[in-house]
Amino acid sequence: MLNNDDTHFPIDNAHPTEVKNLLRCLSREVAYSNEELRELLLNTLNYRAQKHIELSTRRLYDLGFAFKQKTFTGKVGYALTALGVKVRNLLELDHDLFADVMHYAHYDGLSSSRKLFWSYKYCCEIVWKRREIPAKRKDMVAEVQAQIARAFPEAYSRRIGGNFNEKGIDAWKSWVNILSPSPFKPKDRTLHLRERDNFELSLLALDHVYRARGYRYGDPVVLDDQLLDEIARVFFLDPLCCRRLLDLAARVTRFIELRETFAGTAVKLVSPYTIERI
Repeated sequence: MLNNDDTHFPIDNAHPTEVKNLLRCLSREVAYSNEELRELLLNTLNYRAQKHIELSTRRLYDLGFAFKQKTFTGKVGYALTALGVKVRNLLELDHDLFADVMHYAHYDGLSSSRKLFWSYKYCCEIVWKRREIPAKRKDMVAEVQAQIARAFPEAYSRRIGGNFNEKGIDAWKSWVNILSPSPFKPKDRTLHLRERDNFELSLLALDHVYRARGYRYGDPVVLDDQLLDEIARVFFLDPLCCRRLLDLAARVTRFIELRETFAGTAVKLVSPYTIERI
C-alpha cells in the first residue's frame, strides 16, 4: 500500500544491528524516548547508537513492530506491538529465521505506506532479474529512478520521486546481507540462490504473491515456472528449494494444498499466512 503523500524513495540508514538492538531494549508496557533508548543501548548492550537514532525507531514503527506513545515525562516514545514481541522472540530463538522475517517485512511493506519499502523490493527485483548487482551502482540507481518515473510520474515530475541514490543501495544491501546464507559473497556481485529449511518462508512468499496478483485465498492456481519464480524471488531461494518447501508445507500444515491437474500442479493457499503465524 502506497501513500501518495510520501515521497521518500531513498532507503535511509536504519542499520540492522541498531534496529535489532532496539528490539531487545524496547518494552511492551513502557514507552521510551529516543534519548532514553540511546542510554539503554549503551548501558545494557554496550552499543553506541548512531547520531540519528530516530531513523531506527522510525523503521520499527514503519514495520509495525513498535507504536508511538507518550513517555512518563511527556516525550514521544516507542513501545513494542504484539507483532514486535513476536519478532523479538524469533530473534532470541532462531536468528536466521529472524533475519528472513526482517527482510520479508521490508520486501512486503504491508504494514506501511512508506515508499522506501517500494524501493527495497524493486532493488531485490533488479538483482533477481539480472542475477547480479550491476557493476556500476549508478546503473542500478538509474533503473530504480526509471521505474519510479513509470510508477509514480507525478512524484517524479516534481523532482521528488527521482531522489533514490547510491546510499539507498548501500542501505538495501545492509539488510540483505544479514540473511543466512547470504545471497551475496564478500566482494562478489553475483546472486547466489539460497537454500533454506524453513517451510514458513514458502508460505510467507506465497501469501505475498497471492496478494500481489490479486488472487483470493482458497482459489487454486497452476504452479507454473513463472509463479514458482515469483515465490522464490521473495527470499532469493533456489526455485527447486522453494518447491521442496512448498511440498513440505503442504504435508505438515493446513494452510496450503497441492494437487495434480491436467494443466500441472495446482497450489491453493487456504487462508492468509503472516508473520504472526510462524
